[in-house]
Amino acid sequence: MKLYRKMTITKSIPLALCISCFFMFSCQAYLDKTVSADITEKSVFTTFPTFQGFIEKLHCDIIEFSSQSRGSWNYSDDIVGAGAVTGQVYDEMADGEYWNIANGTLNSPYNKAKMLRGCGTVGSSDGKSIWTNGWVAIRDANNALSHLDNLVDATQEERNVLEGQARFFRAYFHWQIMKQWGAIPYSETLFAPSDIMNIPQLSLYATAEKVLADFQKAADLLPVDWDAVTVGQATLGINRGRLTKGMAYGFMAEVQLYCGSPLFNGTETGSYTYNTDYCKKAAASAGKVIALANQGVYALEPWATYNSLFKTDNATEPGMSKEVIFKAPLDIFSRYKINAWVVQAVSDGGGYVCPTQNNVENFEMNNGLPINDPAAQFNPLDPWTNRDPRFRNSILVDQDRIVENRNDLLAFAQFYTGARDRTTGYCVTGFGTKKFTFTGWNRYDVKWGSNGYICVPILRMADIYLFYAEAANEGYGGPTGKDPNTNLTALGAVNIVRARANMPGVASKFSTQTSFRDRVWNERAVEFVFEGKRRDDLRRWHVAHLDKYKVLYSCEFNQSHTQFQNQFVRTLVFQSKHYWFPFPPNQVLLYKEWKQNAGW
Repeated sequence: MKLYRKMTITKSIPLALCISCFFMFSCQAYLDKTVSADITEKSVFTTFPTFQGFIEKLHCDIIEFSSQSRGSWNYSDDIVGAGAVTGQVYDEMADGEYWNIANGTLNSPYNKAKMLRGCGTVGSSDGKSIWTNGWVAIRDANNALSHLDNLVDATQEERNVLEGQARFFRAYFHWQIMKQWGAIPYSETLFAPSDIMNIPQLSLYATAEKVLADFQKAADLLPVDWDAVTVGQATLGINRGRLTKGMAYGFMAEVQLYCGSPLFNGTETGSYTYNTDYCKKAAASAGKVIALANQGVYALEPWATYNSLFKTDNATEPGMSKEVIFKAPLDIFSRYKINAWVVQAVSDGGGYVCPTQNNVENFEMNNGLPINDPAAQFNPLDPWTNRDPRFRNSILVDQDRIVENRNDLLAFAQFYTGARDRTTGYCVTGFGTKKFTFTGWNRYDVKWGSNGYICVPILRMADIYLFYAEAANEGYGGPTGKDPNTNLTALGAVNIVRARANMPGVASKFSTQTSFRDRVWNERAVEFVFEGKRRDDLRRWHVAHLDKYKVLYSCEFNQSHTQFQNQFVRTLVFQSKHYWFPFPPNQVLLYKEWKQNAGW
């Protein structure tokens, strides 16, 4: 993304107006010559280029999860921490101790004690948090909206995109906060330091409706493609990453599906079942993004280049395909050393984030049947053969190569019980991760260098198809259900995602709403493995408290692979109160209208 103006600010401006910060894709200035000026807040909002510069800095508050250190951003049944990764956030989450995270005393993407803002600063994203950066960004969005009338000589199209972006960001950051904390006040006012803040805390659905209203207005105002409109001509060809109509509709689908899911419906109504009305709305919003895909705006990445969604080793930016709808700015160099994805026991003496046996069992056989189906042809003595291709693409197993330039035992993973990579404490489950790494990213091949990047997409086209599938199944009575304006069934949407991975469609035996629901849930676990979505999925389905998702297992096996057995590793602590984070105590003490979440 090209910035609209690069400036040297010589006068103090509220909210640290970092117009010239690093952004999502391109970091070139709109003007070749740096402008040095005595800038006032009012003058910033007078012209389109400077106003746009203010808006663009809100990208810097988006969490880049691939840069979050101190362990994985997955805190669910998909992984177990070990080695140097164990500790702090992972253990606090696994043990149900959320207070240190809520208070910002841990290095957590949810709420951190420090906040390092601004793109382009190595390590900056590591100081961001959903809570702190979210509220700052919301204030910035309100600041922008409050100054729309200051624009001089702006075209209607320019006014539209400025308002659309500000509304999108206000909705987006409220949504990121409420997704984790639940019902919150919705801030639509630019408060002065002297103002008394006592915005009423809305109900969960009332908050969501405010979010949806802003996203809808953003969708009305934003273009489908900045390259195709006049306002985007100054940055033609490098507009990728700017907010669009498709992004707004995509997040509307997510919000509506969450509202339609059992947790949100139960929190609001007491009935922990799907809300069919919201599911129908989610299907309609997802259908609008699917319509854009049918026009060529978006597309699934082919299987042959699927990994480019998540990683590159040639100094190019990952996640640049038509599949990725929304991602955080690439404002930090993310390489193999990200603690969440250190997969090789020989890499840097760090530690593993180990996929659980629970996780491994989610991957079907390549005939499209779950491994516990009698017709699946699963061989328990050869458990990793003939599985869904996404399994070996994402998960490292015993005897997989982990070093390129050696051919001795050190070059291959040793995950059997008592082996090198189990006794060191790097691997406690029998598996490693490889979705976000290359084999050469280790201390022997030393191929991480300055050419390796990783990306965790926030919203991609696979999300949209699976949003649609789940929403249509729940809203329209089963796998053949569909939104009236979308020529696609719930079953058809899932099968599009499966076909990309060379998997057959969902077996015909899963033809009821309930049995198909299970396959949709499982498809999300497989397609988005390690992308940080699992915990929130289990929460919104209101199943995270069940033993099935709390009791974690390893796979114990001998070197000759003649014996395999699941073994208990640990039980996650997850009670009813853990469905929502506790609000920081100093926040709920601000005024009586803000209530603490139940159980905290």
